[in-house]
Amino acid sequence: MRASSGKMSADKINGVLEAIKAVQDVIEEEKQHLNDGLYVRLCDAMQGVYNHAHALKPGGDGSEEDDNGDEGEGESDEESDEEPRERTEDDMGVNELSELWEWQFDFGHPQAVMELDFLIDEITASITAKRVCAAVRVLNRALKGSKPDDPADAERILRWKEELVAERAIRVCAEILERVDGRGFHNESDEEYWLYSSICDEILELFQRLGENDALFRTKLRRNGGLKGVQAYHARGRDHLTKDVLNMLQQR
Repeated sequence: MRASSGKMSADKINGVLEAIKAVQDVIEEEKQHLNDGLYVRLCDAMQGVYNHAHALKPGGDGSEEDDNGDEGEGESDEESDEEPRERTEDDMGVNELSELWEWQFDFGHPQAVMELDFLIDEITASITAKRVCAAVRVLNRALKGSKPDDPADAERILRWKEELVAERAIRVCAEILERVDGRGFHNESDEEYWLYSSICDEILELFQRLGENDALFRTKLRRNGGLKGVQAYHARGRDHLTKDVLNMLQQR
């Protein structure tokens, strides 16, 4: 009977997961009517609910159901005495993860515990949409918090631009917008598909911040697929998000 109960429980959890995905789809459809802060909070909240529900599935991140009758009940008393598991980056939503990395990156200052190379590696190689989104967001916040008229900040931003081009981060971001990135975050079958538009929003903001008042870097953005990627994203009906970036990239 316990095995049958476990099967029913798994079916119910799958139903909850499908319902969560349906809500995520509604959020995506109504995104243009939500301000950026509300949209991000809703996405992060839904990711948290999804993660918790998924962890309850047999074979998920939570404990599997025991099919051996009273034997499993005896083990539960022992487990209750164990100390709570320490939270890891896998447990965090994109907001919490980006805040952690933002603190570790600390605007790229020399004393920071995280270097730019880490963020570039996440952008170009991570197979997890949440981590890619968080990495681009950390760069955006660092650029927003920097002062271009400060010599030290200006030198640091120039170095970032050179590394982002040299290490293919700009090229990869453009490929994500164009939907030709091999990791397939744009595929509806991807478990984190609902985060794809959030990644694209962060990339658009990154291109905007990097290209503003820098004609030379706008040329590098174009040469590395930036304009092509934004045009492809724009063509899919995202003009309310891409218009300003598109105009900026077309400036000589």
